[in-house]
This record gives sequence, structure tokens and C-alpha cells, in this order.
Amino acid sequence: MRGMVAKGAVVLLVALMLSVGDIVAQEGVVAQQPTGVQVEGKTLRVPDNEDILARTINSESPYWHPRLLGRYLNGGEGMTDEEYYYLYYGYAYSEAYKPLEPITAEDLVLGAMESVMKEPTEENLGKVIDYGLRVMERDPFSPKNLNFLAYAYGLLGDTINEKRCFERLNRVLTTIERSGTGVKENSPMHVLSFGHAADLIYARGQQIKRREVVSRTAEFIFLDMKDRYGNQGYYFDFSRIYWTKPDTQPTKEKRGWTLNNVPIN
Repeated sequence: MRGMVAKGAVVLLVALMLSVGDIVAQEGVVAQQPTGVQVEGKTLRVPDNEDILARTINSESPYWHPRLLGRYLNGGEGMTDEEYYYLYYGYAYSEAYKPLEPITAEDLVLGAMESVMKEPTEENLGKVIDYGLRVMERDPFSPKNLNFLAYAYGLLGDTINEKRCFERLNRVLTTIERSGTGVKENSPMHVLSFGHAADLIYARGQQIKRREVVSRTAEFIFLDMKDRYGNQGYYFDFSRIYWTKPDTQPTKEKRGWTLNNVPIN
């Protein structure tokens, strides 16, 4: 597995994509979709917001979110599709979910990955892991970040954490894919982040031509070429991103004349 990851990552950074797509899709490591009633190869589980909220805030529920998140952050072994469904979409109700706020550590991870591609030392790989874990504190489900972590763990020979990161990456992508067909505006795939939607597209081995907001809750991502089903793109529901607002709001500029920053009435 380490060989596959390394090959994809080299392609990624050389192309300056820094996306999970070239690693996951081209190497064919995306998890198999579950069987059942299929829609373009997917078993759909459209998020039921009322049900998700009720189950994830109830400490007596098997889907109590703090418990699920703790298991996930500790490796996620043995977690079911059902648990991932409540874990991912239940995070939208968490106080930690602040999708509109920038994550400084993301830039640090990218810088560390660039250093690794030039000089894959233990120190540089350690920085990728350190910064990647910081990103997980703010966005535990970023496929791109999980991919970078898997890459770094793999080169360091930590096969346990490499496998854990790959498993979580694939399960997150599968959860998103099952949330809608994506081929119609009334059946979008639901995401917690604009970045998650892009990572899913890249994970399918496709490239993004452009993105267009089509409603207050959805956007359409145009592909650079039609996929094997003949689709020119996919719809994504981003409504959860705007359920919360950043803690800090831009300061409104006061109008009127001033002298040394003192208002003149």
C-alpha cells in the first residue's frame, strides 16, 4: 500500500493539485459500495436532519456524537456504515463545526508535504503528521488531510495508522456518495465542506472545470469531461456550511469624517 500512495502523491505535488483524487482514484483504493437498492452503483441514505440531531445529542443513544467522534479519532476500527452516517452528518450540530473559519494548519500541512517531496526525512514526515493532526481538530473528515496523514505514516513504516487513515478516508467518501445521486438538483450529495465535494470528484479520477451555485443550498460542479455515465457534473448540498457563522465577524467601517481616527460630528 505504501508504494501506491507514494506514486499518487508524487503525481499530485508535481501537478500542484495537492488533492486526494490522484492518490485514491488512480490507485483504485476507494472502498467498495455496499450492495442493496442501487442508484448508479450506490445505496442511498439521504440525511434525515431531525433524526440525526435527536440521536446524536442523546447520551443514551448508540449514536451519541461525542462517543462516535472519540472512536473515530482513536482509529475508527469496527465502525459501521450506520455509525459513519451519524458521525459525519451529526458533526454539523457540534460546537466544533465552524466551516467558514480558516484552518491555519492546512497551509502548514501543504508546506510540509512540499518539503517531504524534496527531502522525505523523518523530521519532515513528522511535521506532516503533526500539522495533519491539528487539521483533524478542526476538520476531522477532510479526505485530503487523511490522505496526507496516510502517506506520511506509510513512509515512516507505521502501517497501523496508515491503514486507519485510509479506512477513514474511504468511509467518509462512501458516506457522502450514499447521501444522494448527485445527478439531479433534488438529489444532491450532502457535504460539510466545499473541500469535501472537490475531494470526492478527484477521488473518482475526474477534474473540476468550474463550480456554480444553483440555489441557496446547492451547487453544481462541472467536470472537465463527461464521466462514464454521461454526466457533465454533480450537485452537492452545502446548506450545513451556513448553519453556523464564524465567532468573529468583520468590523464594519464607520462612515463619516475623522481626524486622527476620532469621529468629527
